[in-house]
This record gives sequence, structure tokens and C-alpha cells, in this order.
Amino acid sequence: MKRIQGALSLVALAAAATATLAQDGGLYEDVANPEASFVRVIDAGTPVAVIQSASFDSVDGGVTPYVVIDGETEVKITSGETSTTETIEPATFYSFVVGADGTSALVVDKISNNPAQADVTFYNLSDIASADLYVPQAKTVAIEGIAANGGGAVALKAPLTLDFEVRDGETVVATVPAVALKRREGVAIVLSGTGGSYTATVAPNALAK
Repeated sequence: MKRIQGALSLVALAAAATATLAQDGGLYEDVANPEASFVRVIDAGTPVAVIQSASFDSVDGGVTPYVVIDGETEVKITSGETSTTETIEPATFYSFVVGADGTSALVVDKISNNPAQADVTFYNLSDIASADLYVPQAKTVAIEGIAANGGGAVALKAPLTLDFEVRDGETVVATVPAVALKRREGVAIVLSGTGGSYTATVAPNALAK
């Protein structure tokens, strides 16, 4: 019951903000092929990444924009010293994550792309076995139990500004204050660090031009 009440509190916060603020602009632009997929790299350890033929040499917060992959079932990815070829499905969002231990994984992002919501994605690139993304204003967990080198997502009503905490059990290990959530846009919150020293950063869910 506490988790249900917390979720309702989060919805109530969003509804109140939505009633008072104007419509926000869109982020996810129309793509000619609705079966196209979207792939990005999330790696706190390097500012350099390559997805197919798209190169990035100054990655904001360790998060590249999504690259549109149209009509292909495999994608070549390089992040720092890590290179791989991954199999992908049509009409799916992916994040290729590289963790604190150097291991990598291709995570499916459950992006809603709902015009009335903002997509919040959360990634655990630290040595913490399981991390939660918590919303103090609503006293609820937004994204729960993200394993090391894993990710999760939640769609929230927008527009809205929220503070987030990253927790290891009941312990707050990092904070991200005043995150502005806009309709048809979204953010990626990334936890990194090892040995008790952790940092959480935020970057937009952007589409590569």
C-alpha cells in the first residue's frame, strides 16, 4: 500500500504542474521508417564513442544522443577501448552501457514517447549491486532495483521539476536536484563510481542530428 500511495503522490505532483504550465516542445522527431531503431552509448569513463558511422568526441554526461538505425539488424559500437557488434530489433530504443568494471551490456530502453509525458531513464554504472531512483517530494521509488550495468525507465506526467536521489537500500549515495521534465522529452540519470564514492549526472534523451 505504501508503494501504491507513493506512486499516486508522484502522479498528483505531475498533474498539478501540468495544469499551470504551457505545452512543451517535442524531442523525438518523426522518423520516416516507423520500424527504425535507436541506439546510444552510456559510458562515464570516456567522452568518445562511435555508433555505426556516427562519431562523438565530446559526450555530455557520458550519454550520447540516440542514433537512428534504419533497416539493419546489427549495429557496430565503440566506446573508448570497448568495441562490439550487437543484434537489434526493429522499433526499439537501446543504450549500450559500460560499467565501472569495464564490462558492457545492451539495455532495452522502454521509451514511451507519449506527448503528455517525459521519459526518465536510469542507469547503474557503479559497483553497487542494486540501486534505486527515488523521488523525495513524492516519497516513492520511481525506478527500483537496477543492477550494476543495467538500466530502467519510467514515464512521468509533464511538465514538472523534480529532485531525485539514488539509493543503495536506505542509503542515499547521490542526488540530482531540480530536474526539469518536459512533454515528449526525457532525461538519462547515470550513477557512476566505486568504493563508496558515487556521482549521479543527468543528460537529455536526445536524437542525433
